[in-house]
Amino acid sequence: KRSGRVRGRSPCYPSNGLREGEAMALPGEVPKALLENTFWCSLIGLRREVHMHPEPGFKEVRTQARIKEVLMKFAGVPEAQIRPCAVTGLVVDIKGTAAPRSDAPIKCVALRSDLDALTMTEANNGLPYRSKNQGVAHMCGHDGHIAALVGAAILLQQKADKIPSNLLVRLLFQPAEESTPPGTAGYDFAKTGGGGAVPMIMEGCLEGVDEVYGWHNWPTWNLGMLAVKPGPVMAHVCFFEIVVTGRGGHGSQPQACIDPIVCAASLVSSLQTIVSRSLAGSANAVVTIGQFHAGERNNVIPDKATLSGTIRDVDAAVFGTIKRRLNELVNGICKGFGCTAEVRIDDMYPTVDNHPAQVEVVERCASKLSGPMALKLTQEGLPMLGAEDFSYYLRERPGCFFFLGTQELLLRGLASYEGAEDTPRTNCMCHGTTYDFNDNVLPRATLMFLRIVEDRLGLALYNQEEVLHASFNLAGGGGEPTAKRPRVAN
Repeated sequence: KRSGRVRGRSPCYPSNGLREGEAMALPGEVPKALLENTFWCSLIGLRREVHMHPEPGFKEVRTQARIKEVLMKFAGVPEAQIRPCAVTGLVVDIKGTAAPRSDAPIKCVALRSDLDALTMTEANNGLPYRSKNQGVAHMCGHDGHIAALVGAAILLQQKADKIPSNLLVRLLFQPAEESTPPGTAGYDFAKTGGGGAVPMIMEGCLEGVDEVYGWHNWPTWNLGMLAVKPGPVMAHVCFFEIVVTGRGGHGSQPQACIDPIVCAASLVSSLQTIVSRSLAGSANAVVTIGQFHAGERNNVIPDKATLSGTIRDVDAAVFGTIKRRLNELVNGICKGFGCTAEVRIDDMYPTVDNHPAQVEVVERCASKLSGPMALKLTQEGLPMLGAEDFSYYLRERPGCFFFLGTQELLLRGLASYEGAEDTPRTNCMCHGTTYDFNDNVLPRATLMFLRIVEDRLGLALYNQEEVLHASFNLAGGGGEPTAKRPRVAN
């Protein structure tokens, strides 16, 4: 099925790459290379294919297989250098064949992408590559993260003869960043927070690694911006559940009951006062109720009502205050209504704390992108209260997690598709039902990965024009590989 046509230019297909000889434009000043090659649109074809076939945490079976296929057939990575990890993840080593060197800043640098989709329903009903898996959708852009790391892998493997044999680039394709319910895949939730980073670490993904880097797309920053800072950039997160117990009965006789719904409803509003009345104005935290479940019939007052939600913070003392006040409010309000309550708080991911020296690496690499790929650095908006299990990697190794802005006014260039050219972008926030990854950020993301590798291993593999001239097709009709082994123009 054909989809994703850009009027008068090249189509990017959601499942089978790009037609040979066609090109696609970016808004504004467009590098000629991007108009004359198939590389970027082929990556977008892969991205949209993954978007169309989303899989939740520790179930990314198709995604894992497709990445391995592309890396072997089109990056030329030997199968011996690709191993499964954490059920549906992959650890991929790009090994050099050049003469050894002893003057590199480090010996092994790791780059990470997440793989999983969210268990939610996509509302992009007109999107030609909309999710085909009911109740599962790539609403956080992990499909784009995959494409960026695959792009870097292809370009790095093509320069393996320029990488010293004693240096290594490790690619971490990690499952389950979005967290999974306790017991999923047999992992201990208390240790993993439900995510895939800890299982990857437990199974050796960081062995021999000196530094680790990752990124996330973020629609609140404009395309062309890179947000990063030392210290915390994302929040500590935990899940809480409150089960309120009263005494049920007939809906016409509330005086004979103790209504847990009324009590729980009071809790919903009262818990919002924790941040507004119990924390200093400078504190960075949020308490959100995400679910409220009670009852089975409209004429029955139930015995129980259940609230659940999330707590986010970037300071242990603030979290301590939130926990204390949450318990005090729940117990006090329930007592006032004649109810009882059980409170459970499950710790998930710690704060994402960037290491200062590695932040300098990212800033230095960002300064090397020029012209239409140039990046403007910012710290505004950090730390944010989103959460990421990349935090666990940073507890084990020095590293940095950064953000690339994706906000644009119109659907144009690499991000456009048939029937939606030059129409307004929603710029929907990650996890929103109408979110879609902005494909125009892919060249910058891939370039950043390459520049980080070059910086940390003391190499000079590509100039920017060579990267933008990369022109090989990742997939042919029906999603089956048909292109010759890709080569980079020298």
